[in-house]
Amino acid sequence: MVSELRSAANAQGRGYAGDALREKYRAERDRRLRSDGTDQYVATVGDFAHYLDDPHADPTFARAPVDETVDVAILGGGFGGLLAAARLVAAGIDDFRIIEKAGDFGGTWYWNRYPGAACDTEAYIYMPLLEEVGYIPTRKYARATELYAHCQRIGRHFDLYGRAYFQTLVTEARWDE
Repeated sequence: MVSELRSAANAQGRGYAGDALREKYRAERDRRLRSDGTDQYVATVGDFAHYLDDPHADPTFARAPVDETVDVAILGGGFGGLLAAARLVAAGIDDFRIIEKAGDFGGTWYWNRYPGAACDTEAYIYMPLLEEVGYIPTRKYARATELYAHCQRIGRHFDLYGRAYFQTLVTEARWDE
């Protein structure tokens, strides 16, 4: 296929073969499509319900339901949620909450703690707010433990722990103008 792409590129007088490349991508996509769609997934009920449990959180955690009105609700405490919260703090907006299902900040890096887990994007590109928190990644491709610790570092630096509800699942959201 590579030689076919090169030949097509040369014949078209450009460095890539647009039509041939699109056809290759289309063929690869079609090869991966499954006729069973979402039916291929197993529901996390019955014997699989324990996969929804958080093995890292305090099993004795309990809190009364919260009924609170805030200006901003951030759903998720991964890098996206942390970055949004940090920018709100910088803008002087204090009336917000971070709602996170897990027991701490971290998103992907909270859940993925298996040996050897790491990010395949360079740390200086992937890790947000490095300058703001005064941190330098230890490796070009940060490991999961460092990324998880960085999420906690952001939470401490911007005083986000007091604005977060951990072990909290959002089941409904409504827009009210």
